Amino acid sequence: MRILQDETGFSEKQLVKKLGLDTFDKESIANAIAELDSVIETCVLSEIDIFIARKQNDMILIRYLSDYDFALYEPDLFNILKCSTIHKAFITRTRRAIERIAGNVLIVFMDSNYYETWLGVNDLDDSPEIRMTWARQQAVEIK
Repeated sequence: MRILQDETGFSEKQLVKKLGLDTFDKESIANAIAELDSVIETCVLSEIDIFIARKQNDMILIRYLSDYDFALYEPDLFNILKCSTIHKAFITRTRRAIERIAGNVLIVFMDSNYYETWLGVNDLDDSPEIRMTWARQQAVEIK
């Protein structure tokens, strides 16, 4: 419980609110936070599997800076993680895990205004694959 609180900077009360819990029973709170932590670890393992399957030594991760963008572009993951701050913890754990197995990770921050303009200029519709194409272009511009 403490690790997730440290990663997010949330107090126990803030974390309870983000998780939508209506109880302040210590055991229920601890169980909910442990369950969320387990889900984050499962997501990290999925990203490691993707990294290994790609057989490349680099990976780009998109980090959402606002709840709005996170919910808009990754609604399923947003429903699980509940907010962009918890998404940050997921991205941080994923980066550390991939770097531990000698991978290079670049985190690209989602700028939805810029991204939506890019979609319009290129006459594209949003999709996970298109977001990764955009992220790769951002990564090239960063280097």
